[in-house]
Amino acid sequence: EATVGYAKAQPREGYRRLAWMMVDEDIAYLTPSTVYRILDQYDLLYRWKRPEPGQGRRVPEATYPNEVWHVDLMYLWVRGRWYFLVSVLDSYSRFIVHWELALSMRAQEIAEIIATALEKVPGKKPRIVRDNGSQFLAKEWREVIRHFELEEIPIRVRHPESNGRIERYHRSVREEALGDRELEDLYQARDLLRRWVSYYNHERLHSALNYLRPVDYYEGDPEALLAERKRKLTEAATRRKELNRQVDLMETGVGGVSF
Repeated sequence: EATVGYAKAQPREGYRRLAWMMVDEDIAYLTPSTVYRILDQYDLLYRWKRPEPGQGRRVPEATYPNEVWHVDLMYLWVRGRWYFLVSVLDSYSRFIVHWELALSMRAQEIAEIIATALEKVPGKKPRIVRDNGSQFLAKEWREVIRHFELEEIPIRVRHPESNGRIERYHRSVREEALGDRELEDLYQARDLLRRWVSYYNHERLHSALNYLRPVDYYEGDPEALLAERKRKLTEAATRRKELNRQVDLMETGVGGVSF
């Protein structure tokens, strides 16, 4: 009942994310496979198709925060004109380090946004994964790269899959943050995105992060959190086993008394 009720309140979440959300919130201590069976029984599974894997250049796998960043722009239509969502995503944690809703795609504006992101992590020199847009080839961008002594990883031409992590994030922005909502003005758009990014970084469980939150990998101790989940499941299984044993004893009778 707890699982069904929780799933109905979170209709767009997959069963794995729901399982770990319930464990973290102390609602029900069940493995993803058990949650799957319950939701399947009540026809509550939220199914989606994975995109086909890309054939672009392989981006090096990050092993710690601020080692590799992905940078990209997303067009956003707001009340009769285009704006540009510029996002900086940490590859290791999927944490959004910085974002801005830019008024243009001018190289100067994009370079300043990236410089602001880098100033948040003094002393760090992340490798920057970016596409081949003109703003990333301009002298203003080159000056930022030289000033912060960074290494760039340009993706292959016509292979956006190489920057797939941030492309997937922007898809989530469109589907989950914006949906069918019509944005009235720039201020409303920025406020909505501010709340969404906070939710994404600090609350939303990420399927690529063992269903932990981006902040858990960017600032926390993911191994400790995973161990805590395992402890909760183990203790719950032990309690259920003991309860089942007691029920069996009552059904078979104890001390000559039949129940």
